[in-house]
Formats: sequence, structure tokens, C-alpha cells
Amino acid sequence: MTQRCWLFCWLLLLGWLSPAALAFHAETIRIDPEVRQQNLFPNLYYQQVDPTIGVEDIVFEPARLHAFVPLDQPNQALRSYPEAVWFLARLHYGGQRPGSVVLNYESINADRVEFYLYDRQSHELSLLNRSGTEFPFSERMLQARSFAVTLNFKADQELDLLVKVQDGAVIPSNLQLFSSEEFGEQVLQRQISDGLILGILLVMAFYNALLYLNVREQLYGHFAGFFLSFSLLVSILNGAGFAMLWPEYPELNPSLFYVAGGACVLFLTLLTHAVTANQQRWLLWLNLASGAALLFTPLYAPRSLQLDILLLVVCQVMLTNLLQAVRYGFSGLPLSRTFAIGWLLFFVASAVLVLTEFGYLDHPHLWQWLLVLSVICSMMLMSYSLAQRLQNATQQSAEAHQQTIRSLQQYYDIYHNAVEGLFSTTLEGQLLSANRALLNILGYQELSQMEVDVRKHGMGRYYANPEDRLQMVRQLQHLSNQSFELRGLRADGTPFWALMSARLSRNAQGDAFIHGSLIDITEQKVANEQLAYLASHDPLTGLYNRHHFLVLAQQAWQRRQLEQQSCAVLFIDIDQFKLVNTTCDHAAGDALLKQISEQLKRALGQTGVLARIGGDEFGVLLPGKTAQEAFSIAYSLLDVVKEFRFFWQDSLFSISVSIGLTEVTPDDLSAEQTLKKADSACFVAKEKGRNRIHLFNADDSELQKHQSEVQWLQVLRQALEQDKFVLYVQPIQAIQQRDTLAHYELLLRLVGDDDTIIAPGNFLSSAERYGLMPQIDRWVLRSYFRWLAQHPQHLTTLGLASINLSGASLVDPLFKAYVQGLLDEYQIPARHICFEITESMAILNLQNTLDFIHHFRGLGCHFSLDDFGSGFSSYGYLKNFPVDFVKIDGNFVRDLLEDKYDRAIVNSIHDVATAMGIQTIAEFVENQDILLELKRMGVNYAQGYGIAKPRPLADIQG
Repeated sequence: MTQRCWLFCWLLLLGWLSPAALAFHAETIRIDPEVRQQNLFPNLYYQQVDPTIGVEDIVFEPARLHAFVPLDQPNQALRSYPEAVWFLARLHYGGQRPGSVVLNYESINADRVEFYLYDRQSHELSLLNRSGTEFPFSERMLQARSFAVTLNFKADQELDLLVKVQDGAVIPSNLQLFSSEEFGEQVLQRQISDGLILGILLVMAFYNALLYLNVREQLYGHFAGFFLSFSLLVSILNGAGFAMLWPEYPELNPSLFYVAGGACVLFLTLLTHAVTANQQRWLLWLNLASGAALLFTPLYAPRSLQLDILLLVVCQVMLTNLLQAVRYGFSGLPLSRTFAIGWLLFFVASAVLVLTEFGYLDHPHLWQWLLVLSVICSMMLMSYSLAQRLQNATQQSAEAHQQTIRSLQQYYDIYHNAVEGLFSTTLEGQLLSANRALLNILGYQELSQMEVDVRKHGMGRYYANPEDRLQMVRQLQHLSNQSFELRGLRADGTPFWALMSARLSRNAQGDAFIHGSLIDITEQKVANEQLAYLASHDPLTGLYNRHHFLVLAQQAWQRRQLEQQSCAVLFIDIDQFKLVNTTCDHAAGDALLKQISEQLKRALGQTGVLARIGGDEFGVLLPGKTAQEAFSIAYSLLDVVKEFRFFWQDSLFSISVSIGLTEVTPDDLSAEQTLKKADSACFVAKEKGRNRIHLFNADDSELQKHQSEVQWLQVLRQALEQDKFVLYVQPIQAIQQRDTLAHYELLLRLVGDDDTIIAPGNFLSSAERYGLMPQIDRWVLRSYFRWLAQHPQHLTTLGLASINLSGASLVDPLFKAYVQGLLDEYQIPARHICFEITESMAILNLQNTLDFIHHFRGLGCHFSLDDFGSGFSSYGYLKNFPVDFVKIDGNFVRDLLEDKYDRAIVNSIHDVATAMGIQTIAEFVENQDILLELKRMGVNYAQGYGIAKPRPLADIQG
């Protein structure tokens, strides 16, 4: 009980002390009951606080209440985002009876405005209204575009007014009291003024839009777009758009503001550019990009930066366009000075608008009248421009009349001298006119001769089928225009093909006429028939070509899927066809292909479809045949070719073929896949010795190997196109002496689809088989030389970089010039480059290899003979190659410590090389023991995992 009494006493004490604690010395604003308009300045106080702080914290915490400070000037502009601004005014109503006044906060687009009244006598705190552009318009106490509330007072009452304002832009401090009548008059005047301005702007927008639709002049379109977007911008700034167009969608306000502002900037830029015809297109694109950036500001910029972006873009675009207009005004061109003056007035009006919005000017309606002035100037400019255009149009009309006369003469000349035949007839076929070209096509000398024939037989006599003309007339009556091919007859009855275009027209009396043109396409028609034949046939053998064969195979594949009809495919490849080409010439090869085609066609008869699908490859489609039935047909073809003898001049050749056989199965995805299966089977037949038949079997190891190589071929081509190779390096260490310069070998790796690194042993054999090595060598050289050019500091520490070259590159006649071009392009010192040539490839292409070596050694390049000891008669050929290094085959080095024969071979190679002045490099040095033994033997360099593992070239520093 005692505790409750103490608690009650404390509460009474706090209640008694509360007014004293909240006492805040603020000048009281006395309100006369008859007041019509009164500004709260200079007795208006404010503070900026965190927006989460509520009104209770402001009112009941003395420290926060004492933080209010008076405004410095009337309508002071405050920028506080993200903080909120609280305004405080102490109001004393002096009336002897209760009364009310209207408090108006002169801000149109504040995000959030809250009005509170606090009675210090009764400690009663009440919320009058909460509204803003974040809330629907209907939530405002008074339906005005500014923020207004009604203040109700008791007789001789004193209240504290608190107003909380949040906005991302500038917060004005213009709070005024009005009587109800005065406030209503102010609102009405504002609405009339705003309506007048918006009406003028919209009239200008639609007026220019109509001009644009009428004359199709881009300038009017830019004017229309600018006035329309500027109308939207003004309606947002004065609140008319929110109040009347989207009152229930407050979220549209900020978005449409930046959309309208960005559109104004874009159209203003386009308008200025169209009028001034400025040649500095970079300035146009800069302003357009700035306008676009402003247009989409709400999508990417935080609220705190949006106003800064707006000011930056507006200042940049307005100033640059103003400078262009002023410069254009001094150009001396017609209308240039008028345009510059109008632009200057618009600039001034826009500047006043910005200054007013930021609170630097005390008359918020001044900018509106300046805007009207700028609009009137724009109207004068456009009216004057339009008058000039009409004057020019009148002058042009007279010129057009003369031009029409000249055009009619030109039309007459064109009509009678046209290449295509032109004519006009009635629907019944009466000839009205025809030009010289039509007479020539139909075989007449004079127009009178044709008129006689037409009167006797009608126009239908020139159609191979007279019904074609009746059909044409019926179609023209429905469609008015027709183009078609027809088979016609000349005056002497000989046929021809023509392309006719005809059009039906009617005169003022409704009479119908046919106007047409005729082009003789007889030669083109014959050529098209020949092209159609060539599109499906091989021109050399007369057989179907690959494209048509695949079409037929696809149809057979579809029948297999739908009707379960069996079908087999043979892939035939002539064995050693290149031997005939190289022994004789290509004419002999062509003759062989023709004779083989005749032999196969005669043996096949009507059993299947024969086609030439490649250089020396043929395909046979056997509809309705199983693989077993196809075997017997394949054997008969094999025997026919085996018995055939090819004679060419004094040479006699025995010919054989390899045949791949497969059956179309439900698992085949397409005819192309079926053909690939037969191709793979043919490959296996050739690998097994040629002159045989091989049936496709998916589990065949040889077939799988071939398919794997074909797959690698696709991967390698894609890697070359998409730059998916990567260079590695492996150091080559000097053994006998310390070498401060870098010496390494470039190694190639492939980046897989999952970013795994694939070693060259997996794909180089496929690259060699399918001739991709020259392209890969070119990629390696260009990539490395480009890397050296990008890292010139590396050359100061580089001794030698060894680069492998394939035998296919050495026999390429263009490869030497390509390498030379790279050295010249990237300015690579030749002394840093060492080309590695495999011993076996060098011996097979001896002359090409020697030419390459002599050329680049003369420039300073070094050469190394790779895998020495694994090829043919190594010692006998060594003296023929002027190389600097011999790389001892790693197969001899790996087991050097255990195998005395390997040790003897290594010793022998080193001794012979030393005697010839050639340094030796040992490969596959896997550990220190092998390294020490090689050092004891005198080998000059070592390379292998015992020295260092390969690493990416990109990891090298310096």
C-alpha cells in the first residue's frame, strides 16, 4: 500500500513539472478573427531530425523542443533529405467566440506532410491530417493542390502548431493563414492560371502535331513532343496532374516527373539540332544520352542523388543548346536570329522556374507568365516559319506545273522506249496502246499489224491457253493487281515464256481498263530449268548430288519411323583415288569417276538410288532392304568394280572400293546421322585393308576410335574459332653452367567446356589426321608473339623460347611468309625464338625443312631437332640439318639409371652432337638422380618434371 502511494505522488509531481519542462520560449503569433491572409514568418521555427522520431518525442522531450531555431528569411528553402523538417509556431487566437482559419503549406510535391496541434494547457496532442504525394489525393483534409488544413480555435485559445515535412527535393517554409473565403479565392485563381498555361501548352502540342501529320516535317514533330512532355512536367509541378489525372496512384508522381523531364530534354535537343543543323554529332549524342539518363533516373539512382542528377542534366543540356542557338543566331541564315531570341527567352523562363522551385524567388507565379511568354515566342517563330513555307509552297507549285509538263513528255519517251513491253486494253480485249518493246516480243513490225490481229482474234490469241486471259481478268476484278508467268504465242505461232504484271483501273465514268507489262523470260526459264537440274544432280557424272540424296534419305527415314519400312544405306569410297590424280592428272580422275558411275549404275539397276556425295564418294539408298539383303547388293557392286579396269593413255589401273553399310533404325535422329554411320563404317573398311564391306556396329572399337576423332575435329575447330586454346611453358635448365636468362618450351593445352585443362595427347592425333595442325601452329605463334608485344619487359629476361612446328606447316608454301609477317608485325627479336622440328617430320619433308631453317637462321632464329633417336637413321641425317640443339628422346632418358642400353644411346647422341657443335637437351628428366647423371655425362640442358612442371604462360611475371 505504501509503494502505491509513493508511485501516485511521483506521477502527480511529474504531471506538475511537465509544463515547466516543456516550456519553450517562442514568439506568439496573434490571429485576428477577421484575418484574411497572414504569414507565419518571422515567428516560425524549425529543426531537422531523423524521420523516425515521432511527434511525442518532439513535444515531450525538452531537449528536442529546445532544438527549434527561427527561420532566417521568408520562404527559406531547406534541403534535408533523408532527414525530416519540423516546423513550430505558437498561435494565439484572439477572438471572443470560437473560430477557424485555414493553414496552407505552399508546397505542391512534398512526399509527406503531417499537421499536429498541441494544447499546452490540457496537454492534448492531436493529428489534424497526414498527406503528401506518397498518399492518395483523397486523404487531404482540403482538396487543394497545396497542403491545407482547417484550424479550429476556442475563444481566446493558444495552441502550438507542429508540421512535419519529408521530401527528397527542396522543402519550402512558406506557411500562411487564410480565412476560408480568401483561401477559396486563392485556389480558384491558381486553378484558372494553371489551366490557362496548360491549355496553351496543349494547344501548341496538338497544333504542331497536326502540322507534322499534314506536312511530315520533323521539326513540327519535335515541337509537338516537347510541348506535350512540357505540359506533363508543368502539371506535375503545379499538382494538377496528381489532383485530376491520377489521384489514387501517388507512386506515379516521381516516376512521371523524371519521365517528363527526360522527354523534354530529348525533344529540346532534337529540336535544336534540327533547326541549327549542328555538325557536331557528338554533342547531340551526349545530350540525348543525358536525357535518357534523366528519363530512367528512378530505376538506377538512389533518392538522395536524383535531384543532383536532375540539376546536372538540365544545366548541361540547357547551356549546350543555348550556346548552339546563340551561335546559330549569328550565322546570318533566315529565321536564325528569331529562333535564338525565342530560345533565350525560354532559357530565362526555365531559369526562373528552377530558382522559384528552390526558393530563391518570392513570387511563385512569376515563372508561369514567363513560360507563357516563351510559348508565345515559339508560336511567333513557328508562324513565321510556316508563312515562309507557304510562300515557298506557292512558288514550288508553279514550278511543279512546269515540271508536270516535262514529266508527261518524259513519260511518253519512257513508255515508248522501255525495255519491257507495255500495253493497255479494255476488259473485252480491245487494244488501246502498245509500245515498241511489246511489238518486238510478239513479232510485229508495226502497231497497225497487231491491231488488225487483235480485232480479228482478240488478245486471247497471244496466250498458249486462251483460258489464261479469262482467268487473269477474273482475278483482276477481285484483287486489282496481278503478277504471274504465262506461256504465250508470238504472231508466227512460236511459243515463249513471259512475266506479266497487270493492273485494273477505272476512269471517272467507271469504265475498266487493264494496264500491263510483259518481259520475255524464255532464256531465264530455260536457265532455271538447268539450275533446277544442277541443284539435284552432279554435273560431272549426272548422278544425284549429296543434297538430293539426303532429301531422299530423309524421306526414307520418315517412312521408317512412321510405316516401319526397312531401308539400307551404302557409303562407297574409291580406294587410292588420289593415286590416279597424282600419277596422271585431274582429267584422268574425272574420267574415272564417270566410268565408275556408269559401272555402279548398270550393276545397281532399279534396285536402289545412286548418288555422288563427295569427291570420290558415292551413296546408295536401298528402300525396303534389310542389312542382310543389302550385303548381297554391296558384294555385287564390289565385284563389278574389282573386275573393272581403267585405261588412261598408256596406263592401266585396277580399281577397288571400300563400302560402309548401315540400316536405317528407329534410333537414328535424321538421315544425316544415318549417312554418318555408313561413312564411319566405310572408314573402318578402309582401315582394315580396303576392297571390303563393313557393317556399322556401334560397339566396334575401330568405329568408336573414328567417331572419337571426328568429335575431336569438331571440338578443335570450335576451339580455333572461339580462342579456347591456352599456352603453357616448361623451363629448360642449363646443367653445366648457370644461366640467368629464361629458357623454356611452349606447350599447348585445350580448355574444356567445364574449364578443365586437356593435354595435347588427347587431340593432336586428330588434328594431324584432319589437317588442322597448320592452323594450330599459326594460333600458337600469333598468340605468343602478341603476348611478348604486350609484355616487352619479359624480353629483357628471356633467353630462348622453343616453339614446336608440325610437318604439315613446313610443307605449307604460305607458312614461311606467315611467320615472317608475324615477326615483322610484333617486332620480336629473332634471337629469342627457337623452332622445334620433330626428327621424323623433318626427314619426310627434307627440302621444305631445309628451306625454312636456312631462311630463319639467317634472321637469327635457333632450331632444335625434337625426339632425336626415335626416327630413321638419325645419325646419318643429323649432319644435313643446321640445328643448334638436339633434344634426346625421353624414352631413352626415363630409364637411364636402370637400362645400360639407354645410357649408352644417350651418351652416343651427346657425343655425336658435341662433335658437330650442337648442344643437347634431355627430355623426361623426372628426378635429381637422372639430372646428376646427365650432368656427369656432359649433357647441356635438361627438361622434365624433375626440373619444373608446366605452368600457364600468363603466370610468368616480367
